This record gives sequence, structure tokens and C-alpha cells, in this order.
Amino acid sequence: MNRIFQKKRAVPAFVALMAVLLIVSCGMFIDGYNIAQIDENGKEVYYAYAGQNMEFSVNGHLECNTQDNNGVTGNLVFAMLVPKDWNFADNAVVTYKNDLADNPDELLAMELMPSTSLPKNGGGKTWQQCLQNRYGVGPNVLEDMEWVVFQTARKWTILNNQTPKYTIYIKAKAGRKNLRCKLGFFVDDTDDGFSTDDRRYKCLFANECFEIVGGQGMTIDFCNKHYNKVTPLTALQNDLLTVSYEGDIATNGLNAYNEIYLQGEAITKSGRIFRVDRRDGTTLMKRVGTLGKTYTKTFWPVSFFGIPSDEEIESFNYWFTNADGTETITQSDDDNVQNGTPLPETKEPFNFRFNCD
Repeated sequence: MNRIFQKKRAVPAFVALMAVLLIVSCGMFIDGYNIAQIDENGKEVYYAYAGQNMEFSVNGHLECNTQDNNGVTGNLVFAMLVPKDWNFADNAVVTYKNDLADNPDELLAMELMPSTSLPKNGGGKTWQQCLQNRYGVGPNVLEDMEWVVFQTARKWTILNNQTPKYTIYIKAKAGRKNLRCKLGFFVDDTDDGFSTDDRRYKCLFANECFEIVGGQGMTIDFCNKHYNKVTPLTALQNDLLTVSYEGDIATNGLNAYNEIYLQGEAITKSGRIFRVDRRDGTTLMKRVGTLGKTYTKTFWPVSFFGIPSDEEIESFNYWFTNADGTETITQSDDDNVQNGTPLPETKEPFNFRFNCD
């Protein structure tokens, strides 16, 4: 008797599930993107000058197969993964066109997603938090990037069998720092609200590395792993820094050793140099795991370099070495791996410059 009762209840539950699947079966697609800029000669390039205006676009379509006669109603949601240095939320202007509009060629407004407007399937997190948790920084190797989220200023209703196209246009200003990164794009709608059904939303990362040139400092490369990494990228002398040695990116002489040391010299604003040239417990780096060749050293710069209270560090040079100093990894070694640049007779160190955004 109990088995018969359970079987009878299973039928309406299955029907209800199928009804839900049919009602919400509206797919979102990204068909393409354009991040190329037009240079002074009219050619397409994948870079922009620091402080220069930039333009990007994303195009796609929707496919709606719903049994609900009222269709699906919601705001189109668009997010872009960009370097934090771009201050994207404050200076980006996002517009769009779509086939549902009375005039499909009319540019319509998108607005910054309020932090109080939570995705209905986000578990109480903001759109930005959901994107960060699910996608992180995508294929980029450094963390100093962010998802910035926009939504259409009006809601749209999509009916069964409609396949409207959309194009999103982004205008923004490049930041101050020289960098290379891979941009990311995400589309969804507020009716879906960041569900687990990947037919309802799409995320795509650019194949090309986009570069900012003519700005401040050495180029920060989000696209490729390097021998060195400093976290955070922006810091003052009183902040804790973590310097990493990533030995796995290429075969080198230092990888034969299990003890790696951080060496360096700090240059103060008055021009004085404070050098750390010792291999002991204060400069020994900590190995991360047992399989790879990643080592880290977290330190307070003022203490590490022995800076007097009347001096302020402007930047510091650093390199990695073995216990007797016979093997070193420097900026010159990294340039050799990344660009094929021949090693000079005297190798150049890595450099980190302190600054506050």
C-alpha cells in the first residue's frame, strides 16, 4: 500500500518539474566581441595608451522556448572583467541595441547594478561576489582585477520562439598603469539571477591580451606567469608584502636547489641604498607544496631592509638565489624566457615601486 501511494505522488512531482523546465527554457548566447582599438593610422590594435578613451563591444542573441504565454520578463545583465586600475565603475558608459525595441538601431542605456540588487539565485551574495566566486579572474594570473556589473534601464519580455539579437557597447578610459590582461564578459538576466543552468547565462574571456602602454611603471602582466610575483600590486612601505618565486615556468639552474633565498636592495627617496645580501633564516623563502617550485617570502619592507625612521622607501630591486649565491634568477632571466632576450653580462634585478592609488 505504501509503495502504491509513493508511486501516485511521483507523477505530479515529475510533471511539475517538467513544467518548470519548459517555462524557463530561454537560452543566452555570446556570439562575438571586439576589443580592438583603432590607432592613428586607422589600423586595429590590441592596446590603448594610458588615460586614452577605449571602446569595446559584445554581441549575441537569445533563444526562448517557453510554454508561458506571458513569456519571460527581466533586465538584461552585463558584466565585464577589467583591471582595478581602470576605475571602471566610475567612468564606463554602457549602452546597447536589441531587436525587441521599437527601433532596433536605437542606443539604449544600461546602468551600474546597485549593490542592493541581489541575483535571486545568488544565495544572498551580490552579482559581483557571485561572479568572483564562480569565475575568479578567469585565465589571468594576477588577482588585481574586478567584475563590474550593469543592467538595462528597462525590463524586456521575450515570448516563445523569439530569438532577439543584442549588441552591447562599452566606452571607458584606460587607467594609469602599464599592463597586459585578458578581459572577460558575462551576460544574464534578472529573471534567471545567476542560476546553475548555464543555458540561461554565458561567460566568455578574450583570447587576445589587451595592453595599456605609455603609462606608469613596468608592465604588469596578467596574461602570463613569470618567475616573480608581488602581492599586493599596490602597496606602501608599511604594508606586508609577499614576494613569490615561480620556478616552474621554465628550466633554470636555480631549480636544482630546495633552498631559495630572497635578496634585494631598497632605494629611498633621498637616494640612499639599503642592501640585503645574506642567505639565512631571514631571507629563506617558504616552499609552497612539495611538487612544484613555488616559494614565497612575506615580510615588512621597513624591517627587512633595515630602513631608519627618517627614510622612506621609493622602490626596491630584488632577485632569487641559492645558498652560496652562485645561481640567480633576475628580470633578465625572465625577459629571456618571455621574449627571447639574450642574457646580458650583468643581469638586471626585478623591481617593485611603492605607490598608493
